[in-house]
Amino acid sequence: MKYSLRKTPSHLHLTYKYGETNGGLLGRNLFLEVEGNLLTLEIDLSANLLARNKQSAWYLDAVDLSTNYHKLKSLQCGDNLVRTRLIRAWEGIESPRLRMRLVLNPRGRYLYEVAPHSLFMGGIQLDVQAFLEEESETTGTSTDNTEASHTEEADPHRKHA
Repeated sequence: MKYSLRKTPSHLHLTYKYGETNGGLLGRNLFLEVEGNLLTLEIDLSANLLARNKQSAWYLDAVDLSTNYHKLKSLQCGDNLVRTRLIRAWEGIESPRLRMRLVLNPRGRYLYEVAPHSLFMGGIQLDVQAFLEEESETTGTSTDNTEASHTEEADPHRKHA
């Protein structure tokens, strides 16, 4: 069964291994899918890639996630509504397990096994225990495409062959 936790944007902070962090992303359409004792939190981050300004922090952080998805260490959501609804679902299940799916279309869908922590100041932190590569949909994002788009931005009058 699928439950909506929040449809409007929530600000998310991501932390990567080796101390790397980013300013954050906007997550929309947060859903919780429940199958037995397995909970899967799905967060749609695709809107971050739709920014007109390809130098904006949200766009650059989304591109960074698409290349460093395997290095993700934790995700924080400061939204108390999401926290409350997630805790309510968590407490209603015996021996629950939690996974997190980050949707970043068209670059991929990344699935992680996570451990939730309620934050003192509000919100929730999801610590990545494992990246579930077999169940993720990663695209062969090449840096050539990114470099080509930056070249086109630098010279909009450039002719294409």
